[in-house]
Amino acid sequence: MFDQCIKVKSIMDKFGYPWFIAGGWAIDLFLDKETRVHSDIEIGIYRKHQMHLYRYFESSKKYFINNKSRIGKHEKKEWNKEYLQLPIHEIYVEYKGLELEVLLNERDEDNWIYRRDKEIKLDEKRVILFTEKRIPYLCPEAVLLYKTKELNDKDCKDIVNASKKMNETQIKWLIDNIIDQTIKEKVRNLTKASTL
Repeated sequence: MFDQCIKVKSIMDKFGYPWFIAGGWAIDLFLDKETRVHSDIEIGIYRKHQMHLYRYFESSKKYFINNKSRIGKHEKKEWNKEYLQLPIHEIYVEYKGLELEVLLNERDEDNWIYRRDKEIKLDEKRVILFTEKRIPYLCPEAVLLYKTKELNDKDCKDIVNASKKMNETQIKWLIDNIIDQTIKEKVRNLTKASTL
């Protein structure tokens, strides 16, 4: 169980800076069980550590997604050690036959900051959780907040599954930080359904 996550941990173990599994795998790590098939694995680091990541994978090919395009086309460009600013947040590293997707996360002195709205923050001490095998992962409320952008079937299932184990503080933070009222109500109903 969690073979991909364990492999990523072995790759990142000597990175020396905070990192974590993100996305659907983070939800499964939180639940301590694989609930679905995952097409990829994403890891997160803080933006300020990106040059450490560049050096850590010095001999690997690295790309970033140019999210600056105004026409919706996101181009993959080779990363040549330039400092990546927002809105760029996706890096791909080719490492020994694997493609690692690394998501740059924002933070200030004490808080993780939601990339899509810098007013939404979460105490950094609550953001990175660990499994018994010391695999770091992004807390479920932060992962699920990102999933509320599109809220497809897979995301709804992740919300229902995770909210069964989330505490009241985590669920409240998630719901309080959803701006769209229709999505907020849907997520509220999904979290309630998980407790029935």
